[in-house]
Amino acid sequence: MPGGRNNTPPLRQAPLVTCHCMRTVLSIITLFLILACNQPFKGENHISLPKNSKTIQLALVDSLGIVEFSIPSQYDTSFSWTHTSDCGKLCDRIKYRFQPKQLPIFKESGFYWTELKDSINQLTIYHSGEYPFRDNEDSNNIFRFHKTTKDGILYDSLYKKIKIDTVEKIGNRYFSIIAYEEFNKRKAQFSKTLTAFTTIRGNLIHFDYQILTQKQDSLYSNFIQNSRILLETIRFSNGR
Repeated sequence: MPGGRNNTPPLRQAPLVTCHCMRTVLSIITLFLILACNQPFKGENHISLPKNSKTIQLALVDSLGIVEFSIPSQYDTSFSWTHTSDCGKLCDRIKYRFQPKQLPIFKESGFYWTELKDSINQLTIYHSGEYPFRDNEDSNNIFRFHKTTKDGILYDSLYKKIKIDTVEKIGNRYFSIIAYEEFNKRKAQFSKTLTAFTTIRGNLIHFDYQILTQKQDSLYSNFIQNSRILLETIRFSNGR
């Protein structure tokens, strides 16, 4: 599981003026969701979604645009916050999380944090707290950070097994996609993660699908496969 340490490589950016105070923005904007319950995704490839899924829209802060995607219907709780760190706004992460309401709400903060011990089933979307726009950098950033991300995942644990390791085009954007699983023998915990990112004019937008459980049921067994299908539904619009 990614967590316990912020391993995301910060996108090095020249200092630019940020459009708005993020604290003010997040106090006004929560999550702008438009639910299309149990509707099939109408993308160009007519993706066949897993059972009991729904399509929603999320308005990212400021001018990063709107993202449409599908999630499991059981993800009936959503919230957003700023994950602050020690090196300023460049290292801050604005996060949007979707999960079942019966699971505990957890908002990680700081460079180190205490992980939940069990029962994680969620999608977290996040991006940097500082997001100047630059053209002609999207594809280069994807390939540049794909290997760095994989190396960071393997550095955290020798017991993580990589299941997916690729860069693919979804819609009209390239995505870095890495999926892995891990068994913690001491805690008797099973975990699976599919982490992906793309860019909007040089700004990394991350999608982390995560499950942590002590049960090897069908939800756990099919988690990476179903998350991979849901990832295919992501579409962006109105990004500056």
